[in-house]
Amino acid sequence: MSGGGLPVLVPIAEIVVRLGEPVDFGVTRDGRRRCTPVLGGELTWFGIGALAPVAGGGIGGVGGATQAAAPNVLRNVRAQILHGGGDRQLVRVDPATGDEVVEIDARYDAVSDAGAPIGIRASGVRRHPSGGASAYFRVAVRFETADPALGELQNALFVADGARLAREVRHTVYLVG
Repeated sequence: MSGGGLPVLVPIAEIVVRLGEPVDFGVTRDGRRRCTPVLGGELTWFGIGALAPVAGGGIGGVGGATQAAAPNVLRNVRAQILHGGGDRQLVRVDPATGDEVVEIDARYDAVSDAGAPIGIRASGVRRHPSGGASAYFRVAVRFETADPALGELQNALFVADGARLAREVRHTVYLVG
């Protein structure tokens, strides 16, 4: 086990994904399958120094760096989520609790205001507890891009919380530092 201490979650972005009508595939060999199309949305970076390269390598203290972050290359970066992509879901009932559990596998693309393509994948779980308790919605987020200015997105671990609204999903994305 490394001596780096406990990871810190640093909020770095918000993703808002507009959704279409889900298509229910019915019960397959894996369980009840549905796919919700992505209609568009926005990706907005908070503009903090969390992802800036720092002395010693890595980003925001990742990779052994201990000095303060340099100016953030992601400050004020915005991206539009493109129409297309989707969220393939596996819906099941937890036999121990009776809660509905949705396994999330969302894949979609965005283009930054500077024209850089960004691939986004969110995989995780959304649980709807019986009895009216709040839903649990957490995903791991991966970014893919060829833009050198955004390349550090591919070299860190990100997680997000989620809120499912009538026609959209909102995620606050955190860098695991």
